[in-house]
Amino acid sequence: MKFTWNISKYLNKIKIKRLSMDSKGIINIELLFCTLIVILLLIVNLPMIENSLNSNIEIYENSKGRILANHIADSINEVNSNEYGFRKKIKMPESIDGNFYTIIVNDKEAIVEFNNKKGKSAINPIRLVDSSNRSIENIELYNGRTYLIEKTLINDNETDTINQSSILIRQVSN
Repeated sequence: MKFTWNISKYLNKIKIKRLSMDSKGIINIELLFCTLIVILLLIVNLPMIENSLNSNIEIYENSKGRILANHIADSINEVNSNEYGFRKKIKMPESIDGNFYTIIVNDKEAIVEFNNKKGKSAINPIRLVDSSNRSIENIELYNGRTYLIEKTLINDNETDTINQSSILIRQVSN
């Protein structure tokens, strides 16, 4: 107990300076006013910051879809610009940032659809055919699958089509 008494005796001897305040209480009002301004600034700016972050996330997801559409269109254009029989295999990703998607390829463009959005990428005009060399309007590509893009020739006596360049896109095993 003697130790405790010595500490308390020492503390009594120390003079602790207190923050002086004038008679009107101005220090407290200034502190309250500054705190209020900081809180108001935070309340006003937080929704704008949140919207900006959400916008950046959406732009990132949309760009991933657009990059996929460009990759498919570039692959089709590459096959189409080479000789007959040229082939290229492409593997579709499982998802675009966790979202399932479908790709529709027609004679002019590749369209990626996900989250009720569409991303398009132009293709040099082509003629799409199925495995029986019949002309088709479009083909759907699905996530997680592998496709073979091949340049072929069409010879069809019914339509008088002879040696016309075409593109065949078919699913293959990984």
